[in-house]
Amino acid sequence: MIKVSKWAKGLMMVSALAFGLFSCVDNDFDNPPVPTIPEGTVITLEQMRELCPPGTVYRFEEDRSLYAVVAMDDKSGNIYKSSYVQDKTGGINLFLKASGGLYQGDSVRIALKGLRLNWYQNLLQLDTVDVDKNIVKQKTLVDIAPKVVTIAELKSGTYQSQLVKLENVQFIGTDTAKTYADAAGLVTENRMLEDASGNQVIVRTSGYAKFAGSNVPNGSGSLIAIASQYRNDIQLFIRSTSEVVMDGERLGGGGGTADGTGTKDDPFNVAAAISNNAGTNVWVQGYIVGVMETDVDPFAASFASPFRTNSNLLIADSPEEVNLANCLTVQLPAGDIRTALNLVDKSGNKGKQVKLLGGLEAYFGQPGIKNLTGYWMDGTGIEPTTGFYVEDFTTNLGTYTAHSATGAQNWVWASFDSGCAKMSGYASGSNNVNEDWLVSQAINLTGKTGVKMSLREAINYKTSYDDVQVLVSTTYSGTGSPVGNGTWTPLTLPSRATGNSWDFVEISNIDLSAYDGQTIYIAFKYISTATSGATWEVGKVVLTAN
Repeated sequence: MIKVSKWAKGLMMVSALAFGLFSCVDNDFDNPPVPTIPEGTVITLEQMRELCPPGTVYRFEEDRSLYAVVAMDDKSGNIYKSSYVQDKTGGINLFLKASGGLYQGDSVRIALKGLRLNWYQNLLQLDTVDVDKNIVKQKTLVDIAPKVVTIAELKSGTYQSQLVKLENVQFIGTDTAKTYADAAGLVTENRMLEDASGNQVIVRTSGYAKFAGSNVPNGSGSLIAIASQYRNDIQLFIRSTSEVVMDGERLGGGGGTADGTGTKDDPFNVAAAISNNAGTNVWVQGYIVGVMETDVDPFAASFASPFRTNSNLLIADSPEEVNLANCLTVQLPAGDIRTALNLVDKSGNKGKQVKLLGGLEAYFGQPGIKNLTGYWMDGTGIEPTTGFYVEDFTTNLGTYTAHSATGAQNWVWASFDSGCAKMSGYASGSNNVNEDWLVSQAINLTGKTGVKMSLREAINYKTSYDDVQVLVSTTYSGTGSPVGNGTWTPLTLPSRATGNSWDFVEISNIDLSAYDGQTIYIAFKYISTATSGATWEVGKVVLTAN
């Protein structure tokens, strides 16, 4: 037997105690306390859509939970502060409080208390989700099988925010010479996907996407993507180019032979406008054959009277065309152009040949022409005025400078109406207090008489026209904030946009003759409050003289 001294026994006890203490500390670090997020009543995405019909907002006041799988995250850069999740009943877009934290294949429980359901440009969102506070991850690397659909089925809107797969499709020929987006300029761009019948849908890619600079494939095959939506357009967001498999022979398409150069004297025909659906201020010629009726769900093409929708047309290269794939969809802006051309009031226009001036871009999810500024039919029509001063905001704010007097929001450039200046006090799910000015450079009217101005504008969520004023000054210094800098006089506009629509209208004959011969500055003054925040979009500004 080995004898152990009292001193040694004491040392062993202290060591054991110390080991036990350090072991407890290690265990605490290995197993941190798990926060408890109440589950409450479980709800499906189908039930959530029932709670929040289009155009409404719903706030969860009690403990409720949604179980879903992340179908797309923002890791690729193609979407930002956003994720798409889906369960067996549908899909939804999550607008995140901060980027990251959710990854494709995460099976999650979303605690809904305090969150809102709202519609952003016809896309249902769960707003603003805090990954740390609202998300409990269940599993990772869960695979979601995409639903195989056609382009025609996508346009019904049934698959909003869900992972889909399209087969026997290809990018239109003119897009195959492009990259997915402008990676150098970090500009988001659209490419058009088509099937053998000529049906088309938008593939939208952020300039920040990791694959923005990759070439669009030239063959046919399949594509997996998220089916999102913006206004009336279905938009596909690619997760990875590895899910774009197009190495087959190109498909045949509908329509005739492309022709024309896009001028008034040599307009594009409809086949040319469909095959190269991009470009601004171009003329297109075709026969009026019908409309897209918007009082049905899904929207449907109609080629026979009586017609019910006055805000659009269908034109084709043949007056007898009844195949939507061979038609160009035409957005009719409110005002003189709509009055002259729409088939609700002018059913006799069906079958007539018309020339249209506008921008080629997708409309109703297929090739279209929007932002019309002119037309010519039966030897008469509207041609845009050419003035001594033109600011069309084609790619930026041009000769105008933004000044923020109050608030965090600012005037920015937007691509609508072939380029415009845009201001909104609505951000992060709420209206905000703002006073913002957009001011021109000096405009010299020396030698000019009978000066008049025209501009294009769209206003939505208007409370008062006093919040969206056009002003003129002859005493502004030309630099710095216009607030308290010179005298600014509100202009009397003969008409205004309705205030509850995204449609651009042309406002003509704004009288500036009182300022003939002087140097002036034009300003667009915007105001919003915590309870009202309109969106104001200002397009082409033109000054003419006698």
